[in-house]
Amino acid sequence: MIKPGQLLASKYAVERVIGRGGGGIVVAAKHEPLALRVALKFLRPDAWQDPEMRRRFLREAQIAATTRSAHVVRGLGIDTLPDGQPFLVMELLEGCDLAALLGPRGRLPRREAVDYVRQACAGLADVHALGIVHRDVKPSNLFLSLAADGSKRVKIIDFGMAELAANASAAANGLTPNSIDMGSPPFVAPEQLRAERGADAKSDLWALGAVLFTLLAGHSPFERRYLSETYRAILSGDVPDLTTVRADVERPLAAIVERCLAADRERRFASMNELRAALAPFSSHPTRREARGVRHAPRCGNANSKSIRNEGESSLR
Repeated sequence: MIKPGQLLASKYAVERVIGRGGGGIVVAAKHEPLALRVALKFLRPDAWQDPEMRRRFLREAQIAATTRSAHVVRGLGIDTLPDGQPFLVMELLEGCDLAALLGPRGRLPRREAVDYVRQACAGLADVHALGIVHRDVKPSNLFLSLAADGSKRVKIIDFGMAELAANASAAANGLTPNSIDMGSPPFVAPEQLRAERGADAKSDLWALGAVLFTLLAGHSPFERRYLSETYRAILSGDVPDLTTVRADVERPLAAIVERCLAADRERRFASMNELRAALAPFSSHPTRREARGVRHAPRCGNANSKSIRNEGESSLR
């Protein structure tokens, strides 16, 4: 059991637990030789015995080490405990995820919401360029971190469900919605529910459209009281009209969200870059090609700073 005060691998001094869930634990630690604060992620011993959990864990380490995007959490390496079990070493983010940001505010100003989603577009475009599908895009996996220049930068976190696009498609063959390993129900694209194909870049795009709707409306477009009702709402393809939910949302912006959430994949935007360009006129910097950081001052629940989210609900991986 990992506890504050422990020294791991002769160099990581554990400071505090910052995420805990069914699969494992995430702690903040200090790399003593480098005087660098990092996040360490471990699988529970019983979870490590599960071949699929172990595969995902190592896959996450590979993805984190591969991506170099300013909008994706950085993997710093992998190390091992005395018993040989590996753990991930990640950058330690200060800030809060978008779900925590949304909580006390109800919904976000239009331009602020668009700025955050455009940054997520940039990160996901970089991930997709590597042939990787995130498969679990949702507000709690978009972390609003404090950059060195004082701006707030969205970083995509939690690649525990990510896959190569080809692998995700192959894994879906012959499976049913109950057996497919999917993300959070209100942010799962209809093609994944139908098990007609695996998740791909357009599935992530659908989920990001649901995120934008949520940030603007204060609730997800398809979440219902019961899971079965949520699935039916997603599969119906009946997208709520944002202009009726929120009067100050322009019809062209609502149309962008509706296009993201189209049940027919071919009606969606072709890529994250295309979506980012379409959102540019509604951002705080409509004449800039890309907004790398924004100066909004987020209020993250009751805390001034949140380094990581809870792993069962929202955790930095």
